[in-house]
Parts: sequence; C-alpha cells; structure tokens
Amino acid sequence: MQYELIDGAGVGVITDPTPILRDIKDTFGVSFVLPGEGVYVALFRDEGGVEYRATIKDSVAKVPRQILTKNQRVGLTVCKVDGDEITQSWECYPLKVGSFLELRKTQWQITVGMDDRELYARLAEIEKQHAQTQAEFNELKAENSRRADEFAKTAQEYAESVNGLTKALASVKTTNETLAKSYNEAIKVVNDLTGRVAALEKNYDPTIIK
Repeated sequence: MQYELIDGAGVGVITDPTPILRDIKDTFGVSFVLPGEGVYVALFRDEGGVEYRATIKDSVAKVPRQILTKNQRVGLTVCKVDGDEITQSWECYPLKVGSFLELRKTQWQITVGMDDRELYARLAEIEKQHAQTQAEFNELKAENSRRADEFAKTAQEYAESVNGLTKALASVKTTNETLAKSYNEAIKVVNDLTGRVAALEKNYDPTIIK
C-alpha cells in the first residue's frame, strides 16, 4: 500500500493499492511518496474518532496496533511538521482493516477503504477537474490566438510605419543633396564675383569718373 502526497493540493492519492497482509503479531507499514525533505507524521483515525500518531521514517509509517482489533474503516491524514507547528497537511483515501480469516481472526489485512459511492464521487470530481482544465485550456488557446492576431497586426503596422519613414528619410536626403548642390553653386558664383570685384578694385582708375 503506497500513497503519494500531492504537493500544493493537500491530497494523498493511492499509487499502489496492493493490500497489506501479515500476521497480527507482525508490523503493518504504509509507504509514502513524500514531496520533499522534512518531518512527516501520519494520523490514523478509527471509526470511533480516536486518533493515533505515527512518525513516517524512511517513507514508511507503522500502522498502530490499536486499530488492528476489528473490521473497520480508518481515516488517514499526513502532516508535515516543524517543531510544534503543522506547515502542511494531506487528506488521504481511507484504509480498511479486515480479518483475513474471519472466524479465527489470527491474520489481518489492510486494503483501500473506498466504496463504490466514494469511487464514483472521486471519478466525478476528476471529470469535473478535467472539464475545467479543458475549458481553461480552450480559453488560453483562444487568448493566445487573439494575441497572435494582435501581434501580426502590430507587426504589419510597424513595417508600414518603417517603410513610410524610410521613404520620408530618402526624400529628406534628396532635398538636402539638392540644397547642398545649390549652395555650392552659389558659393562658386559669390567667389567668382568676389574675384571680379577685387580685379576691378585693383585696376580702378579714379580719373575716369569725375
């Protein structure tokens, strides 16, 4: 018999339902797949509500002999403790204690204590969780598709914007080149006129003009 404690879910599920079958004088052990390091305590509750505590060592808890006295369902809760503080707990599927030989009651066995009603309830819960997960997945898929469309639209708008800016930059570059050419030609004209004025001043004869 083995339980796996689901981290973050607060539930211990049975991963190995193999019954525990040993002589009444022997020790019954229930094994656990623990979610991490730490101190874990198993609390067994008989049908009268009396609780018995067993520390889990090497992933195994010894079933208290006090509950091996009659056929009954046994509740099981596992707690992770830090000193006197319970930091996390898991509700596990119940166990069922039964005598292997009913008349002699010299040998006991421990099996899964879930009846058909509980199994159907658990199945309904699993189906409900599956349906909810599927709905959430479909919602995420639709959201992802919507965001992909938005991204494609944004990318297209960005490309068009870059293309427009590239054309505007090319136009500005052409304008600047035209202005630079005109400026250079104007400078040449000014330089030419400056040379001519300088020549005129050099050869100027004031006697010509009265």
